[in-house]
Amino acid sequence: MNDAVDALMATTRLLVGVATRALEDLGMSLPQFRLLLVLDELGASPGTVAAHRLGTAASSVTRLGDQLEASGHLTRRRDPANRSVVVLEPTEAGRALVGTVLARRREALADLVGRLPDEQRHALTAALTALRDAAGPDLGVGPVELMTP
Repeated sequence: MNDAVDALMATTRLLVGVATRALEDLGMSLPQFRLLLVLDELGASPGTVAAHRLGTAASSVTRLGDQLEASGHLTRRRDPANRSVVVLEPTEAGRALVGTVLARRREALADLVGRLPDEQRHALTAALTALRDAAGPDLGVGPVELMTP
């Protein structure tokens, strides 16, 4: 079992590297991208909802929102129903950036998987599917993970 855990730890480092590399030359940090990804999935949302999905403090989302608003990737507005609530929404530039990064990730992962012989590729698919199924429905819900498709 330790070998499997060690292999997963190494794979996690690999996947974080893929996620980080997909952001290269875009002027975006991984935490900023994660916020954009959450908002791309949720649509316009209160900052507290985004913070919950990210598993972080609302103050962190405020700082990330400042940076993303300054770069033109996000807009903020007050909720007309409750003026104390700040609603965050990605701009078209923000949504386009999410699409670019996810396409880069998919391409990098396809390249890696494409290097495997068919037999290993099928075994990998089966093993990853089994791992996902063993995790159950709750593990992939909540804070947005690096590997959101």
